[in-house]
Amino acid sequence: MSDLNDIELTAAQHARTHACAERVRYEIKQQGGSIGFDQYMQLVLNDPAVGYYHGQQKIFGAGGDFITAPETSVHLAYCLAHACEQLIQDDPQRSILEIGAGSGKLACDVITYLHAWGQLPARYYIYEPSEALRVKQKKLLETEIPEHVSRIEWLPNLSGEILSAIIIANEVLDALPVKCFEVQADSIQERCVALSEDGNLIWQLQDPVDDLDAALDYITVMSDEPLGELYRSEINLGLENTLSAWTNCCEQCIMFLIDYGYPRSEYYHPQRSMGTLRSYYQHQVSEDPFKNPGLQDITADVDFSAVAKAATHLSLGVLSFGVQRNFMLANRLLEWQPSADNEVERIAQIAQLKQLTLGSAISERFQVMVLGKGIDYGADRFTLRDMRARL
Repeated sequence: MSDLNDIELTAAQHARTHACAERVRYEIKQQGGSIGFDQYMQLVLNDPAVGYYHGQQKIFGAGGDFITAPETSVHLAYCLAHACEQLIQDDPQRSILEIGAGSGKLACDVITYLHAWGQLPARYYIYEPSEALRVKQKKLLETEIPEHVSRIEWLPNLSGEILSAIIIANEVLDALPVKCFEVQADSIQERCVALSEDGNLIWQLQDPVDDLDAALDYITVMSDEPLGELYRSEINLGLENTLSAWTNCCEQCIMFLIDYGYPRSEYYHPQRSMGTLRSYYQHQVSEDPFKNPGLQDITADVDFSAVAKAATHLSLGVLSFGVQRNFMLANRLLEWQPSADNEVERIAQIAQLKQLTLGSAISERFQVMVLGKGIDYGADRFTLRDMRARL
């Protein structure tokens, strides 16, 4: 595991991480000496002044901190576009709403494919809270597909009303703030963020707040095996509010949630005793989320059983669930043809296709859950092997 202290920072980076750390210290002192990790994660990732996603640094791709599937190949965009194509054929008035569009590459490729197939959506909406990322997305899309920019609209919020939408959230759930906990001999404690005597950010165990306590009771009851002492993991208490916000702007919708994660029985498996929390900076991974706050991404895997439970509370149908590979195979992955300009790129694209179809440790971690509001389709429309029974 890499030590992010080994990476030399520029003066601007030092200034930014110092400002972010000071913002966190202020909040800790204001709240009596500690804050929940979810509050810490919200601050260091999403604070408009000092948060990671609001900086000017490059985040995605080879020169950034991590690479998402749309940055490495067009295969996911191709398969998502096929899924959207069929849904738009069913209702030509359907729009697409992408939540957290990253670099804009996925939107660019999906629109390009749908245009080639004569099935462009009525509108392509993007909801991106980060102004810095909105600027980068607009620049990419204006450069790559200028003829379609008039069809794209960046939403300032999700308070509007869209009649019928296809919602895409690719690697968004993993960046949502999570609570952290640790199992003790006679209790389960919340892992909060506090300050050491010299002002450094440190973990501090505390009695869990009421909503976390209730969620931990549920996990304990639902677990097949007891969690051992010093077992650590995470839990997202905001899933229901998040899904509600994403879907309330639509009268009806189909939602594609694409992310790495597991059903609850695997997520809270006794052998996964150190949890799933990770930090990324310049493609190096750290388990210390307090290094260089504001400069590194922080993620946690998704408990898809919890997502399904939240969806049910909101009267959203869970239409299908399964590994990303089976979603892509069900959406014409094997019909894809290389589009590279030279033989080297063509071979690389074919190798990526083989990895997707044959499966790998990474591809098995990525799941696709499809939710529906006011719309119902059979699971076979979205996956070769529906695994909702595992939820």
